[in-house]
Amino acid sequence: MTRIDIHHHLVEEVGYIDQLLGAMDEFEIERCSLIGMGPICHGLFVRGQHDGSTADNDAVATIVKQHPDRFFGLGFIRLGVDAATRVDELRDRGFAALKFHVSRNRYDAEENFPVFEKAQAHGLPCLFHTGIINLPEPMPGERISSFNMDAIHLEAIAQEFPDLKIIIAHLGVQANATALTLIRLFPNIYADLSGGIPGWRGRYDARDWPKMFFWPEAHKKVVFGSDVHCAEYAAAIDLQQGIFDAVGWDAQQQANVYRDNATRLFGFSAD
Repeated sequence: MTRIDIHHHLVEEVGYIDQLLGAMDEFEIERCSLIGMGPICHGLFVRGQHDGSTADNDAVATIVKQHPDRFFGLGFIRLGVDAATRVDELRDRGFAALKFHVSRNRYDAEENFPVFEKAQAHGLPCLFHTGIINLPEPMPGERISSFNMDAIHLEAIAQEFPDLKIIIAHLGVQANATALTLIRLFPNIYADLSGGIPGWRGRYDARDWPKMFFWPEAHKKVVFGSDVHCAEYAAAIDLQQGIFDAVGWDAQQQANVYRDNATRLFGFSAD
């Protein structure tokens, strides 16, 4: 079954893109997102030799340009720091979507609304980090607070911008119930089930998942994302496949999660 990975970070590791392309071929991942958050996540997921680079928007744009048929970029915006004009800049550079993380203020702060207004106007899907974070290196003074990125703050954004394509990363982590309610009630909110192995998903078993995704159309509101080093793709896919099997989604419903929902959200060709 072919897949589109909408949540993958550019890892600052020697030979990483070649490793990633090989893993994508092995696990039938036809397209993969790349996210670069710059110095604030320096060294994220590095397992081998660091390549001396900084994974940022510039680095992502370069690699996407080299492999436009395999990769698409999610432009990193730090809310409370970056101006709304950054949305126009990233769109003009060919980024397919936006990634919000380490926000300096609450996601639903009104000063962020011009960013969301532009994203909505451009039709850019927006991946919002949710959950407790622990950066690769401590950064005192950066005012890192996961409260700012709690899933409940996305409700006000969805109300104000009903055509904004919102994706809740990690299904809210500590706010799973909130995230599930949001994706069930709001047509423009989706979620991925990404995270460490097993990470937040380790507190659930096969009896829990059917209770969480209980409504008939749930398979239309979830997209596949990994958020791991490509060496962990096998474990990530096995874990997510176990969830889908527990819920009882058939082949077409699983295809919606693995590929078709992302195809619609990002406007990819269905071929």
